Amino acid sequence: MMAEATDALLYLIPGALLALWFAYERGKTLLMFFQQEEYDGARFIVWLHDNRAYDQRASLWLVAAGLIGTLSQALLGGEAGDTLKLAGYAVLPMIAAGLLHGGLQSRALRAGSKKPLVMTARAKRILSTYQLVMAGLLALVAIAALLAPKGTQVALDISQVDVAMLAYDWRAVAAAFLMVGAVQAAPFALVFANKSLEPAEERVKAKFRQEAIVKFEQLKPKVIAITGSFGKTSTKHILHHILESAAPTLATPGSVNTDMGITRVIREQLTPEHQFFIVEMGAYGPGSIARLCRLTPPDVSLVTAVGAAHYERFKTLETVAKAKFEIAEAAFARGGRAVVNKDGVPPHLLAERLEAVPGDYTVVGDGGDVDFKGYELTPDGLVVRVEEAGEEQILRLPLYGRHQAGNAALAAATARALGLPWAAIKGALASMPQIRHRLEVTRTSGQPTIINDAYNANPVGFAAALEVLDVLREDSGRRILITPGMVELGDMHEEEHARLGELTAKHTDIVAVVTPDRIPSFVRALEGANDGSVTVMTFAAQEAAEAWVKKNWRAGDAVLFENNLPDLYEAKVSL
Repeated sequence: MMAEATDALLYLIPGALLALWFAYERGKTLLMFFQQEEYDGARFIVWLHDNRAYDQRASLWLVAAGLIGTLSQALLGGEAGDTLKLAGYAVLPMIAAGLLHGGLQSRALRAGSKKPLVMTARAKRILSTYQLVMAGLLALVAIAALLAPKGTQVALDISQVDVAMLAYDWRAVAAAFLMVGAVQAAPFALVFANKSLEPAEERVKAKFRQEAIVKFEQLKPKVIAITGSFGKTSTKHILHHILESAAPTLATPGSVNTDMGITRVIREQLTPEHQFFIVEMGAYGPGSIARLCRLTPPDVSLVTAVGAAHYERFKTLETVAKAKFEIAEAAFARGGRAVVNKDGVPPHLLAERLEAVPGDYTVVGDGGDVDFKGYELTPDGLVVRVEEAGEEQILRLPLYGRHQAGNAALAAATARALGLPWAAIKGALASMPQIRHRLEVTRTSGQPTIINDAYNANPVGFAAALEVLDVLREDSGRRILITPGMVELGDMHEEEHARLGELTAKHTDIVAVVTPDRIPSFVRALEGANDGSVTVMTFAAQEAAEAWVKKNWRAGDAVLFENNLPDLYEAKVSL
């Protein structure tokens, strides 16, 4: 019995270490996609199902090991020596090979990721808890395997007892089959780990949030809150540049627009010198903006648009509008003002919201308080004409795209609501730096003009970017588009992509479509509107499309990179 226990430990210890290593590697890879889904368990499970991102490699090895072990027991019976060889030389090594193969494949997926895992404090907590869950699950597998039946033949020669017992030992077979379940349970263990941490996470969030509230109350900057289905980040950058020319101004960086993101900015970046604090607010469901406004009550609120972006989270535009206008309610509760983009909100919804949420509005757009009179797109940027109180103002800024013309008008109107004169606004806009990855134009002598719109894929921005191709190509140049389309449009996915596919045929000469299976209506509309002058190519991945374009572009071309999907949407996940 002592020898049997020793043999079991010789297999169990290295096997357990290998299984834990596999669980760690698989957990980090799954966490990378889980993080891209913003730790939303339900959405992650849907993604897992839609992409068939279940384990294949390790499971195939394990099933094969179990079948070989079963056949060896059934066919060879009492041939102890032969059976022992098959169990020892085939089953257990195959289990090890499966775990090794699966772990290495998980690591390879992370290495090739466009949007790598960011090991934040929360991510570390989730991964650690997941490891504990998986360790417990693997322990149950080991216990169940050790309890598997071991044959009844007993040799009289005591020196042969161990061999005879092993000949009818089903433990390795049980371990192989049970490990399949453990491997397949990994993504669900990750979701469970996150769910189990929610009470602790809420306590951590509450602590940090309270610290932010106390600091905010002490500093009391003037808050400008911005939300919208699209345009909010670009408008925020433009407004930040305008206000910074007048007084020290802090804006939430990049696309930071969540409760904890804003909390972190307050705790780590807000100082007594900041007179203005521009806060981008994302709407992830009814009530989410109202919650953010309780953290940073706005003096002036800005609604850039009510549209299809993130439509799948809200289901109807009416729900989107109600969620966005929570920001106006919060400003009015403090005696503040709200700026609204008339041209970015469907007329019936605008009228409904203005009546439902009465207050001091500045309406920007055709016929509004700040009347948008038009724009001109030139090789050097935008020339925007607006009118306020009967006086026309000419705004010049080195940005591109008709949507940026509207964003500039919104930012200018918000600055006016804060008391800045037109002269200061126009001076600031003239020196406006480009916004990274949002129709960011790069010109190099002897090279094509690059238009980087990787972070701005919404229906309005997409259409505006196509027009820029016409302006920025040289006489002999071609208009080249690389795009995987858009995401999170819900029921409007097919309709919006069809509209943009038809529009693309009018503004391009070469189109590289990435992941065409995601956007079939775009491809069909593009091909239907193509008069033969547009070359359409399809690619499975962004990297392949970019490689082809870079190999074939030439001086004078204008090349538009419209959106760049994270791995969540593009990657062919094979585990």
